[in-house]
Amino acid sequence: MAYELVWEPDGVILTFSGKVSAREFIQSVENVQSDFRFDDTHYVINDFSAISSHELSTEVMTEAAVLRFGAYASNPNCRIVYVTTDEALALLSKLAPAEAGITSYQIEVCPTLSAARDWVASQPQLHLMSNVMGFRLDS
Repeated sequence: MAYELVWEPDGVILTFSGKVSAREFIQSVENVQSDFRFDDTHYVINDFSAISSHELSTEVMTEAAVLRFGAYASNPNCRIVYVTTDEALALLSKLAPAEAGITSYQIEVCPTLSAARDWVASQPQLHLMSNVMGFRLDS
């Protein structure tokens, strides 16, 4: 496995290393969202600072966006952060979901894990209602 999951009280950190395959990245999204703790998660930090290469593409990031779009119904109070200094990966992380018209969670890109944690800490807590039972009030 090219990533490690560390659950924290309010979120999860995924630390990727080596070569990240497209399948491993999608599997990481599925693993986080299928965990019972995800419904109370306020952030997911994807730390790519230790990778040597990746197979992430517009198609892969669009597939991740589709998975997150579905998860948004049960947990609309989460934010997604990517840690990378790779400009192409940073643009791909933010633009692929928007270009596909599949937006759900707020996405941020930070150059370091410390900056990602600072950004998460600086954000107001979201208090949106889940739409699992059809009760979410859209504003």
